[in-house]
Amino acid sequence: MVNKTVVNYILDNCGHCMKCVQTCPTSALTMTDGKVVINEAKCLNCGRCMRACHYKSLQAKGSSLDAIKDYDFTVCLVPSAMIMQCSSLKEAEELFWAIKQLGFDVVEDITATEGQLMQETRRRAESGEIDTVLASTCPVTNRLIKTRYPMLLDHVLPLNYPSEVAAKQARKIWKDKGKVGIFYCSECEAKLLLAKHPYGNPQFEVDHALASVDILPLISENLGKGRLPVTLCREGLQATSPSLMTQKQTDLIADGFDKVNDVLDMEEFGIFDSFRLIHLFPCFNGCVGGHLLWGNSYVVKHNIDALTSERNKPPADWPIEDFISDAFNITEEESLSFAEKMAFFQKVNQQLDQLPGYDCSACGLQTCRIMAEEIVKGNRSLDDCHILNSMRRRNRE
Repeated sequence: MVNKTVVNYILDNCGHCMKCVQTCPTSALTMTDGKVVINEAKCLNCGRCMRACHYKSLQAKGSSLDAIKDYDFTVCLVPSAMIMQCSSLKEAEELFWAIKQLGFDVVEDITATEGQLMQETRRRAESGEIDTVLASTCPVTNRLIKTRYPMLLDHVLPLNYPSEVAAKQARKIWKDKGKVGIFYCSECEAKLLLAKHPYGNPQFEVDHALASVDILPLISENLGKGRLPVTLCREGLQATSPSLMTQKQTDLIADGFDKVNDVLDMEEFGIFDSFRLIHLFPCFNGCVGGHLLWGNSYVVKHNIDALTSERNKPPADWPIEDFISDAFNITEEESLSFAEKMAFFQKVNQQLDQLPGYDCSACGLQTCRIMAEEIVKGNRSLDDCHILNSMRRRNRE
């Protein structure tokens, strides 16, 4: 699993309000010397800091369309979440035609791949290989589990992202076209990372991830001018939203970051052992609520029949080995023994007892506990606490 961040900080626009620091769920942001510093090892790429910033000093950018010229042949992959914003098959076909006019040789949906992934997830959950399966195609959830709930990693199916599987198949199909470039229209900040560029992740099959909202103005210019025939997979489209997924009594579906955290907290204590399959979506309303999409994620439930009633293709039948991922392997550096964790915890508590406990963030860190952890790591000292310094000055006076 890649430890990088798609979030970029622009100092000129920063109002130093600390809202981004305070809203980060993993305390990945700190304010140092008047500048926000992002800890890539902690950042989930959830985008909460960007939405909290009123000054727009935090941004997430994907690749530029200019990269098309670097390839002999280009393929654009369109996810179900983006297609579900269309209220009819006609609109979807107009969307695909408009995307092709951006300069791509081929525009393909990945709904069948997403449908096969859901089928494989269901099959494995019902096979009993794992007592309770945690299922997610979101990098935010997967990274959250690895960093904060490593005890639950054995419950996560080691399955690849649909964009990766679809890109691998596209590369096989068009291998005779010279230098092939695979582009993906990303529905959220986190999935911008699932590509070779611009963040330097050579292990992925996708070459470039495009922020859907960035190319929307260019797409809009060609909407309604032509149609590219497309047949969609209903099961793949259903995988984008909790309200659309086929649910059994032994299923639990959670959407929204806070709810996902609650579920993982309880699952860590075995509270949900009665469930066989738990689907986790950190975005409200699922992937159709991705923050780089347009439209209204609350009304997509009405779109699925219009998109698949005329024609519907079955889930794909790609080799299962193409779905296997090693992204959840724990490295030696990430693994600490229980004794080591307890020793660190005790040292942190000793430092925390000396701090005021106001969680004011004046030091540039989210909480006093985070400050205590940084002191133990040798990155900060008690002298960095503004409250303690103020109290010392008053005592001297």
